Amino acid sequence: MGYNQRVEDIKTTLGKVKNKVRNPHLHSELHTLVDEARTRFGETATKGKGSFAFYLGFFKRLGVQKVRQLLGEVVESDASDPKRLFWYKVAKESKTDSKN
Repeated sequence: MGYNQRVEDIKTTLGKVKNKVRNPHLHSELHTLVDEARTRFGETATKGKGSFAFYLGFFKRLGVQKVRQLLGEVVESDASDPKRLFWYKVAKESKTDSKN
């Protein structure tokens, strides 16, 4: 393998690994977490159920640490419908928080 081929291989690899352009509208850790969850679950709604505001409302109540924990549990669970499992866990957690 020649020098030029190795350079091209490195360029190709770096092109795949290159960081995603940061969205300037995501100005807090909570907003970034909402974006991450919506992307993971394939949400595209702009209003109503599945929208950014919908997720943000629940995430604000639960807090960043709890949402990260729930997302981690869902990712590790290898569930057939991870979005449904996530929202089940969010609902369960919201009910326990309201009782306290």
